[in-house]
Amino acid sequence: MHPRCQMLSGRLSSNGLALRSAQSTPRTYATSSPAAPVKNPLQRRRGGDLGSHLPKHVIPKDAYIPAYPYGDHALFKQANKGLYGEQMIQFGNNVSEDTETKTRRNWKPNVLSKSLYSVALKKRIKLRITSKVLKTMDREGGLDEYLLKDNEHRIKELGPMGWALRWTLMQKPEVIARLRTDAAALGIDQATIDKQWPTPQMMVLQKAAQGALLAQQEYAETAEQEMWEPEEAEEPESDPTALTLSKPESKAAAQAATEYKKAVKAAQRYLKRGLVDSEEEGLKLAFVRANERAEAASRLQQNFKAKVGQQFSDEQVQEIRTRFNLPNIKDRTARKIAYNQSRRQQIEQVGSYEAWKESVNAEKAAARAAVVEEAGGLEAWQANRKAMYAKLIEEAETASVNDMLDVEKRSFLETAINKADRAIKAKTSGGQDAYVESTLEELRRSRPSTSTDAWAALVSSSNRSAENRPRA
Repeated sequence: MHPRCQMLSGRLSSNGLALRSAQSTPRTYATSSPAAPVKNPLQRRRGGDLGSHLPKHVIPKDAYIPAYPYGDHALFKQANKGLYGEQMIQFGNNVSEDTETKTRRNWKPNVLSKSLYSVALKKRIKLRITSKVLKTMDREGGLDEYLLKDNEHRIKELGPMGWALRWTLMQKPEVIARLRTDAAALGIDQATIDKQWPTPQMMVLQKAAQGALLAQQEYAETAEQEMWEPEEAEEPESDPTALTLSKPESKAAAQAATEYKKAVKAAQRYLKRGLVDSEEEGLKLAFVRANERAEAASRLQQNFKAKVGQQFSDEQVQEIRTRFNLPNIKDRTARKIAYNQSRRQQIEQVGSYEAWKESVNAEKAAARAAVVEEAGGLEAWQANRKAMYAKLIEEAETASVNDMLDVEKRSFLETAINKADRAIKAKTSGGQDAYVESTLEELRRSRPSTSTDAWAALVSSSNRSAENRPRA
């Protein structure tokens, strides 16, 4: 039998036709699922958003894009909104072969509207692109390769739109890693690579370091200004009365606002700890203990500076300057940045900020527990402190009639109680603004007028003896 006939199942009939058996006849459809899954031809491909997006939906709106070095097109302005490859409209003449007559004409670039896929952005970008640039892009290997090519001629033919797309691509982590690899292959040193193509982690660290540096500089400038030039302090922008106040009044208003905020926070803290019975008593205690709290804050700051200065050596400080590319920062600022970095690493190792705080404050907690135990328990310790603070408040309230106090302490306690009374009234009427206004009113009342000053000077000069009055 012929080999092709051996594949036939069944038997041959008498008239020469092949008859297949019912069991061997293949079925045209199946009711059960096949062994291998059938791919749905309408299923969307993976790998990103395959929809068509305009460039304005791809480029971040709030991003700072460096200025295009070659500027916008002034003659062919539509090239600013696409990839034209320096092509523009050309003008010339049609010359007749017979009469050599010239007729003006123009040649326009072949502009197409195409949706091109970006591997780094994982999106299809709808662009106006010329056929010449499209051929160049096919030769380069795609939109990303065309935009990222490091060539002066390529940068010049990108145009403003291509420049913005190139910057957007260069913010992606995979593109940054590629650029760093290419730079390392060219033999560029690591410091230059980190400065030119920083990773996202480096950018976060550098931003945190710059924020700490700016805060330190602002603090230093404010402290220096308050120390040497208090009358030239800047007026707060949020204060609506700053335009009608003099410089001394503006400074007094700013100090009053800060004073009120600190006192309210301290009063709430006292009330939460059970050291006072009401927030009014907390405000009085806050103003009475204002100097003690300021001294404690200054002491903590000095201890922190000494601790950071002993913890980090000069080599580590120099390493921080090199790492964050901040060569001009002071030693104390570099040590503070180093401390913040080490603290962040410790928090990551422990697992949470609360656990790190407990481990750091273990010695303080042990010392406080010893004091509480010596006082006879937490309730007894709290009762003793509450009684001590109540005595301080009573002493401040009776300071005006207490002759046993020295003049300086009596003046301070009277001023503290006066501020506390104004803060209590302001809390029910308008809060911080009311307290600032009452402070300014009291300042204006205590300041004598110009006529009173002149009359007082005249009277005092007339009461002096003739020897002390040369013009008498």
